[in-house]
Amino acid sequence: MRTLLAGFTSHPDLNNSRAMTFYGEFADGEQGVFMLRDGLQAIATTRDGFAVIGPLGPTMNEAGTVAFRAEQTPGVSGVFAGDGAAVATVADTVGGLSAFHGLPVIDGRGTVVFRADRDDGVQGIYAGRGGSIETVAETGDVFETLAFFPSASDGGTVAFAATLRAGGAGIFTADEGHIVRVLDTEGAFESYRGALIGKGGAVVFGATPRGGSLGLFAGPDPHADRILALGDPLLGSTLAEFAANPVSVNGHGHVAVRATLGDGRQIILRADPTD
Repeated sequence: MRTLLAGFTSHPDLNNSRAMTFYGEFADGEQGVFMLRDGLQAIATTRDGFAVIGPLGPTMNEAGTVAFRAEQTPGVSGVFAGDGAAVATVADTVGGLSAFHGLPVIDGRGTVVFRADRDDGVQGIYAGRGGSIETVAETGDVFETLAFFPSASDGGTVAFAATLRAGGAGIFTADEGHIVRVLDTEGAFESYRGALIGKGGAVVFGATPRGGSLGLFAGPDPHADRILALGDPLLGSTLAEFAANPVSVNGHGHVAVRATLGDGRQIILRADPTD
């Protein structure tokens, strides 16, 4: 039976098999997370037990498993994973967590990485799979705040931006419980907004250079490694705003950026910093 949708309510995520996932709405206003692969398939909807689907958008790995945020009952938020046959709860606000932020990202092993706040106010990045949750990073002795949008490679390496309790900020990667500082504010950048990690482990990040404008960079040199920055001349105008999130980078390191120009035009750009 053909499923008709009235609208799309999120960005899409596309894997290398050309399957696509996104949030959408039926004509009667019911919500769902869907996968387009050999036809349109509902992963979860408000017709079959969920109260709210979203916000922001779902992500998908190469096996076709989709990670998404939703409320299974009103007022109880959660992170879930589904493959069209079943939906599993990764984490929810019943068991010690108070809120979720950003997008849950799912790696090639089926592990879902997500940003959440605990009931006691601690901010954390966590990885959930098979009913268990592991801590990737939490605020406390080292970190003061954690950015809302961590990302993960297919192999499970997590990249994120954070501020430090001792002062300053940086871009970090975490793998098998080992956290590495990739960049900090002792160098050319004064602040960091977020990090995207590709399949090969290369990190693209949003940051502000000292004396410069917020931009997207592929390395530690704010000039040689700059992809774009606010105020740059672009298509006969200037760059006024840009946005990129964990699904903005593919396995080849290409980056998709949504941008607004000074003359009001909105565009999608593709940058190839590793080519």
